[in-house]
Amino acid sequence: MHRVRRGLRRVLATPVDRWRQRDRPVLSVVVPVYNGAEHLDEALRSIRRQDYRRLDVVVIDDGSTDDSLAIAQRHARADRRVTVLSQPNAGVGAARRAAVAAATGTYLTFIDADDTVTRGGIRAAMDGLASSGSDLAVMPYQRLERTGIKPPAPWIRALHARPASHTSLAERPDVLVNAIACAKIFRRSFWDSQALEFPTVLLAGDQIVTARAYRDAEGIDITSAVAYNWRRMDSSISQGQVTPQAVHARFDAIDAVLELLADLPDVRAERALQYLRYNVPNSTLKLERADDAYLEALFERVPPVVAAAPADRYGAEVPAQHRVLNTLLAARDRDAVWRFVQAEGMQPEMHPSGEEPAGRTVYLPGWGVDDVPPEAYVLTAEQTAARAVVRGVRRDGADLVLDVASWFGNVEPEHPTLTVKTDGDLVDVVYGGEPYVVTSRQGAQRRYSGSGWVVTLRGVGRRAPATLTVTLEDGPRSGTVTARIPRS
Repeated sequence: MHRVRRGLRRVLATPVDRWRQRDRPVLSVVVPVYNGAEHLDEALRSIRRQDYRRLDVVVIDDGSTDDSLAIAQRHARADRRVTVLSQPNAGVGAARRAAVAAATGTYLTFIDADDTVTRGGIRAAMDGLASSGSDLAVMPYQRLERTGIKPPAPWIRALHARPASHTSLAERPDVLVNAIACAKIFRRSFWDSQALEFPTVLLAGDQIVTARAYRDAEGIDITSAVAYNWRRMDSSISQGQVTPQAVHARFDAIDAVLELLADLPDVRAERALQYLRYNVPNSTLKLERADDAYLEALFERVPPVVAAAPADRYGAEVPAQHRVLNTLLAARDRDAVWRFVQAEGMQPEMHPSGEEPAGRTVYLPGWGVDDVPPEAYVLTAEQTAARAVVRGVRRDGADLVLDVASWFGNVEPEHPTLTVKTDGDLVDVVYGGEPYVVTSRQGAQRRYSGSGWVVTLRGVGRRAPATLTVTLEDGPRSGTVTARIPRS
């Protein structure tokens, strides 16, 4: 192991800086890299520049054939907190294990070489751990895409909108949705005492490690400050592969996690529902570009996860299109599955709905034909909730004129009314703007008639509100939602 000292200008720190940092624990940051030269420099810069300064950064090059090693060594020369290791290619799990063995910090976190961290998220989590004494901090992450930073998935936002200090898995089973290896800080003594380590074959293996940590931790902190920017990569082993082997690897991890939670039946049921809402659809949606071998793997692996979920919550919480498809998978009805997928069955917003004895029903492909119970087609409350978006903004003298679309998901309006509230502004609402248009992944379009509105905020001048609170009503259906107003 070779540690390269940084230049004199960066070594020097003021006495006040040294005094402030003297009692702070060291956080070891493990960064595995394999042919990551495109993004590694950005990743390491973000780590070195974030606000928590007491770092031990261990970069391990896993046999890269590009400039990854040279980039890492350049950072080590500039910053004495950076250590660079190198090994023949053995996979990210083995690389992480080797780096953990070399890490010296009181705490441990993992950052992938194509991701970045925010300025203050890690510091906020470390400050929380110092107060709580917890074994583990779970931090919110957002998506880093070619077009910029995107908000995290709704379930990640919902989890971290309810921060907690020194909680437990039994108290907060929703923490399991944050299952990636990164965006976590582990107390090193806890990591070692539980013999946590990443498997060599890592596809979906992160989930097993994080589930064990959540189950066994003496205290979990759920933080609210976004700490991690997770880059969407088309080549990612966790985000891409459309093969039967990938299906089996993902579901092996699901089965292993559900087995880990066997002694916590309520938590296990919650995790099964999370899988069926978020993870299993990630696999079934790939049927739009998969083959019969991929489908055969889903025939085998999906039904046991459905069986692990409580039936009442499954019907109420898992979206209709997934319940229909899961029924077809359980029946191993190959022809019906392919008809369903090819006719955009996975996109309920493209299909009409209506009231049936079982409830508000979406008429997906196969309705009334395939051997699927009518209740499987019933939309969840979330699928029919009110929605609103401000599509355009223009000024008209002292007035602000907004192009607003508001509708109930998967429902054609009949006699809608819209009420708008802002911070005391006089508001005019006129029905009849352009309808909201949904475009399918195959390029088809559906226009939601009656969803367009023109909203005028009178006399706002240069003072424009940031959001709009919209209440949409249509017969017995009602919902209130907040929409962001773009800068004009």
